[in-house]
Amino acid sequence: MMQNLTLSITQLNNYIKQIFDNEEFLYGISVYGEVTNFKISNSIAYFDLKEEGAQLSCVKFSCFAPFAKNGDKVVVTGRLNYHVKLGKLSFVVSKVEMYGMGELYKKFLELKARLESQGIFDESRKKKIPTHANTIGIVTSETGAVIRDIYHVTRKKNPYTNILVYPSRVQGAGAEKEIVGGIEYFNKAKNVDVIIVARGGGSFEDLSPFNTEEVAMAAFKSELPIISAIGHETDFSILDFASDLRAPTPSVAAELAVFDYYQELEYVTAVKDKISSLAVDLIDEKKNAIGTAINSIIGNVNLLLKDASAKVKLLTQNIISRVDTRVGKEKSKLDVLVAKIEKSNPLTILKQGYAKVLKNGESVKIKKLKVGDEIETLLEDGVIISQVKSLKEKKL
Repeated sequence: MMQNLTLSITQLNNYIKQIFDNEEFLYGISVYGEVTNFKISNSIAYFDLKEEGAQLSCVKFSCFAPFAKNGDKVVVTGRLNYHVKLGKLSFVVSKVEMYGMGELYKKFLELKARLESQGIFDESRKKKIPTHANTIGIVTSETGAVIRDIYHVTRKKNPYTNILVYPSRVQGAGAEKEIVGGIEYFNKAKNVDVIIVARGGGSFEDLSPFNTEEVAMAAFKSELPIISAIGHETDFSILDFASDLRAPTPSVAAELAVFDYYQELEYVTAVKDKISSLAVDLIDEKKNAIGTAINSIIGNVNLLLKDASAKVKLLTQNIISRVDTRVGKEKSKLDVLVAKIEKSNPLTILKQGYAKVLKNGESVKIKKLKVGDEIETLLEDGVIISQVKSLKEKKL
């Protein structure tokens, strides 16, 4: 009977390590699988490769940027290593390639280079995203998390923004034609301010409709600005370069396309309050200025009235004096004239004892009379009616 061998953990682990180190087959081998649990710490990438029913721990040194993401299918080249202290087997990766996409990725790079040389990606031709879009057009699948995320972000930021969805497949054969159809529809209808072309994450193959020349040219020819939101932040597509703006996720695309209604309302309210405050201050200032001007005008008018009143009083006194002087002169003339008139007044003469003889109401001389004529003798206090008995004419 064979005797059982008792070893320490270190001895066993060293023995296992020697087996792996001495096996030439395990050097420079390649393994394919799906990436999971990817992370980078202190320039070392840690991740697992998995397939149904199996999993392999991997490590890659001198790694300063992500070269893959969870869900990617890759081929890693390297060697197996058994860690004595941890008693753990890992695959030390020296090279990483995308599994089954070598030719696909090559075509991606060739198309990108060709379109770039044609100026399709030039920054100078990119259209500005409107800052106050009222209606947003979405080209995406009408079901799934993408459209729900866009609705959620939009309603939270601005509940008054209109959203029009053009339902389109976002993967699979022929999906690119539906994506192009959505872009062309909104450009023809002109019923939106900006277009978002979006889909969630996926493998490189899943994103292939967005890496086609048809979609890139549709974005290039679009008169409406386009925001692309394809996959995750680390995913890049041809559409990202051809569109006017790239968003790392569909939710961020909604953030970029929608203006913040509540922030705008707060700003407008603040401006309105400021204008109202300035208007009140200006009105008060003008009231004070008008009051001062009115008081000044009243003061000036009072001074003018006082001065005018003095001038009027002086002028009145002057006129009165002149009138009195003129009246006095005219009164003196009138008195002289009255005196003359009084002297010529028949009544005055009659008062002195004279009489006036009338015949038939007219003054008469003696040569006009004859004996028997009836005459009226006008005295101061009455009239004597008599008949001529004789006439005696005075000799001159």
